Amino acid sequence: MASRKSTQSADGDVPGVDQTIFAAPGAAAVTRLSAVDTVRARVLLSIEHALLSPGSKLPRTELLASGLEVSVITARRALESLVDDGVLERRRGRGGGTFVTADPPSLNDSSVTAYRADADAILRLIDQRSLMESAIVAEAARRATPEQCDELDGLIRASREAADWHEHHGPDTRFHRLCAEISGLPEVDTYLAYYSALTRYFVPYPQEQLEEGREHHERLVAAFREHDSIAAIEVTRIHVDALRREMFVGLER
Repeated sequence: MASRKSTQSADGDVPGVDQTIFAAPGAAAVTRLSAVDTVRARVLLSIEHALLSPGSKLPRTELLASGLEVSVITARRALESLVDDGVLERRRGRGGGTFVTADPPSLNDSSVTAYRADADAILRLIDQRSLMESAIVAEAARRATPEQCDELDGLIRASREAADWHEHHGPDTRFHRLCAEISGLPEVDTYLAYYSALTRYFVPYPQEQLEEGREHHERLVAAFREHDSIAAIEVTRIHVDALRREMFVGLER
């Protein structure tokens, strides 16, 4: 089956991010896909790596859009294109929704090819995030108040109670943003730009496989409560380094 042609446009830009960020090391090589194509790629990669199995049901479109940080219209267009390609199917009635077909075709899809071409750039982005996040949590550990730590713990609970990855992504992102805000460092906006650029390459995971990351977050909050910057850096480096195994670049096909 012919793949859908990928288009690169401003739709793929990270909202609110100064696009000069893509001239920085690592991000300079990131492919500028349209928002629709980023959704296609992430769904197809999830199927390829068996994170979405044949016959499994996708979240409702609104939740999927929220998790992938795109508009509902964008998510709907991407899913409809995958229905047209025979990868997904719509079912009506009680228990209906959008499902992976029983035998999804293996598409030579240009959006997935573009994602794979970005592998080296993604690894450099992980390096940059590790360095920047280490500095952020070190300072946040010095400044964090008990009330801020309680708020971080609440976000961990919200992640643990989420029904799936898409619902988990919201509180997880807010956790990292709050850590950055607590640090008060002037480089926070630049860090958040890198963080947002990297999240476009996350693929939806089964909820049970996210527990290790939540345990890292719990250890980080404990370090904040003790104002232990060294412990905060250590757990952050472990947490970010896990991306090398968990993002599609580290998964076995």
